[in-house]
Amino acid sequence: MALAGALLGAGPAGAVAAEPFGIEVRFLGAPLGAAQRSAVNEAARRVSALIASPFEPVRVDVPAGECDRGLPALRGRLTRLVVFVRVKRLDDDLYATGMPCDLHDGSFLPIYGVVDLNSSGLSDLPRTDVLDTMIHEFLHVLGVGTLWERDARISVSGDQDDRVFVNRQGKTTLYVAPRAVAAFRALGGKGAGIPLDPDRGHWAGEVVCSEVLSGSSGDYTGRLNPVSPLTLGALEDLGYRVQARGAAPFRLPAGACPLDGGAADAPPGGFTSCAAARAAGAALPLQRGQPGYRPGLDGDGDGLACER
Repeated sequence: MALAGALLGAGPAGAVAAEPFGIEVRFLGAPLGAAQRSAVNEAARRVSALIASPFEPVRVDVPAGECDRGLPALRGRLTRLVVFVRVKRLDDDLYATGMPCDLHDGSFLPIYGVVDLNSSGLSDLPRTDVLDTMIHEFLHVLGVGTLWERDARISVSGDQDDRVFVNRQGKTTLYVAPRAVAAFRALGGKGAGIPLDPDRGHWAGEVVCSEVLSGSSGDYTGRLNPVSPLTLGALEDLGYRVQARGAAPFRLPAGACPLDGGAADAPPGGFTSCAAARAAGAALPLQRGQPGYRPGLDGDGDGLACER
């Protein structure tokens, strides 16, 4: 985790009052269209509205490229969570990524972060899908799915947070922090924790289906996927206070996840990008042999293309 340099006004000794929580978007890279740009800003407002705790003001002096290559320097007093949103070329099997950068001392909550949108196929995404994708990625910047591993939670002063969020049980990785697990059980979930996808950064798709942080949320297009009490609980586990009314109506599936619409018309040779597949309403990820699958979209060669 990159070091943010000198921080002033942070912690109990600081004389600066905390500000209400907000996300400040700073756009980089190729320009977005007006509808896409408004979707990014709306996603920032929606995710900010989930948080009831304030953002702790902090003064930073971050050199260019310290968190990630190509990011500009970040200097001065921050009163909101700064998120750089870049449009750049990503691997064909990705359409967006999001991560936090430096973390506050004491709380281990993010100071700033970055979301990358894949320039390939971005123009194919409807506004609703851009909005849904950005809500998903902003939640990653806040730490959901990205700060669950102990090695990721190191503050700007080098302190490490020893809380346990995930636990391996046999071939399954479970999320075990208390707030989200309590929400899971309140919804009827069983077991010692919430099953996670193999990437350990999303809820298992077969368990939560279309939830916004599900590993299968990309299967459900043309709509906003719900921010459930599970994800609000995960935010609480990280240390945020949340707006309980921000949770969308949500139920765990009684059986298999419902299919979302009919099969998409796949072009000969496969989809040109994951964004094009999503815009066409294809159920993602695409499996090898399925119409629309193309090896170029399967970055790790595991037979699944366009995995979130």
